[in-house]
Amino acid sequence: MKMASNCYPCILDRAKFECDMLFSEEEEKRAAVEELLDYMARHKGGVSALVGTERERIIKRRSNNPDPYRKFKDESNQVARDLLPVAEQFYEKADDKIEALIRIAAAANSMEFGVKGHDFDNKTFAGVFSDTLNEKLYGDIKEIKERLKSFSNIFYLTDNNGEVVFDLFVIARLEEMGKRIVVGSKSEPVLNDVTVQELAAMSRVKAVPTGDVVGTALEFLSDEARSLLLDPGWLILSKGMGNYETISEYEETLAGRLVYIMRAKCEPVAAAVGAPRGSLVARSI
Repeated sequence: MKMASNCYPCILDRAKFECDMLFSEEEEKRAAVEELLDYMARHKGGVSALVGTERERIIKRRSNNPDPYRKFKDESNQVARDLLPVAEQFYEKADDKIEALIRIAAAANSMEFGVKGHDFDNKTFAGVFSDTLNEKLYGDIKEIKERLKSFSNIFYLTDNNGEVVFDLFVIARLEEMGKRIVVGSKSEPVLNDVTVQELAAMSRVKAVPTGDVVGTALEFLSDEARSLLLDPGWLILSKGMGNYETISEYEETLAGRLVYIMRAKCEPVAAAVGAPRGSLVARSI
């Protein structure tokens, strides 16, 4: 997915959010934003998630902080652990277990910071999580259920910390159904995305690194991750907007075995998937 007109102010708005979080001096903030502006001017029309990746590299380098979202990630994981019984109860009571798992995975993608127009707060998420699970879900659930039945192998591409607590619940239920799962997570910190190292501390699931970029870009994948992604015997469950923004550039090679699951937090992504901004989405390609 290439940059839309409103991607430019959105990327800059998140840069301001991160600069305010990491820098105390106005000069430091301005220098970081100006370096990002120079990069954006040289990469007009690029893939939005990869332009966002360069923003993260600039700010991490200038702040000398390799993991700026560490505090948010720890808080999100605790919030998710506290809320996990709500998801478990939702699943146990559901008549349609597969749809319940898809809903849990989509609702969990709400846990995101710094996205222009998307208000999220760890402190208030508990109060809305139950309602989130029951929101209208835009997509083709029937087709997704058929794919989950027909594929034995699933490559599960994660997104954020916090959210991943619910992903692990979903993965465990899929494994109980006889599915073989391999998880794709970041090789090192980027935004609040979960890394393979963080995942290893939470679970014994098999995980492979998908690079140090926002999303899943072919040129940054490990050999093992690329092999799984391109293997026609694996269903791809792709979480979040960053993965959508990158995978949509080559999704035709994954046709018939790709499922996007997310909250469509921005206008360009929402328009591309055919859903209202802010809605829960589960759509197959």
